Amino acid sequence: MDLAEQLLDSWDRQCRIVNSVVTLIDEENRHVQPSDDGMALDRQLAHMHGVRRFFLSQVSPEHAASLVSASADSEGTPLEDLEAIKASLTASGLAVREAVQAALKKGGKMAGEHVVYDNPVLFLQHMVWHDGWHVGLIFLALRLNGQEPPEEWEEPNVWGLWRTESW
Repeated sequence: MDLAEQLLDSWDRQCRIVNSVVTLIDEENRHVQPSDDGMALDRQLAHMHGVRRFFLSQVSPEHAASLVSASADSEGTPLEDLEAIKASLTASGLAVREAVQAALKKGGKMAGEHVVYDNPVLFLQHMVWHDGWHVGLIFLALRLNGQEPPEEWEEPNVWGLWRTESW
C-alpha cells in the first residue's frame, strides 16, 4: 500500500469511528450537551458535516456539490430527522475521501477563492482534527448523561481501529 492509500485508509478508519460514535446518539439523548453552553449531540453531528461540506465547497466544489445540509437553517439548527443527519456524515466522509484522493493524484495545493491548504494532507488532517474534537465533546456529553460507552465498546469501535495490541 503506497503512502496515498495509507492516508486514505486512515481517513476511512476515522469515518468508521465517527459512524460508530453516531450509533450512540438517539432520540432520547440527541439534546444532551457537554456543558451548559455547549452544542447538543445532534448539533455536533450536523456541525461536523457542515464543516466538511463547507471546506470541500472551498477547495473541491465538485465533491461538495451533491452534499445536502444537515441543518434546518443558517443558525445551524439540526434537522429533525436524526437518521438524515447521520447519513449526511457518511456522505461527507466519502466526499472528503474522494476529494483528497483526486488532489493527491493531481499534486499541489487544495485551493479555493478563500481557503488554501498547501497540500491535500493538510486538508485531511484538518478534517481528522475537527472530527476528533467533536467526538471528544460527544463522549463528554454522554459521560455527563450517564451514557459513557464502556471500554469493551470503545476498544473495537475506536482505539482498536488505529492499532493492534497483544499482551
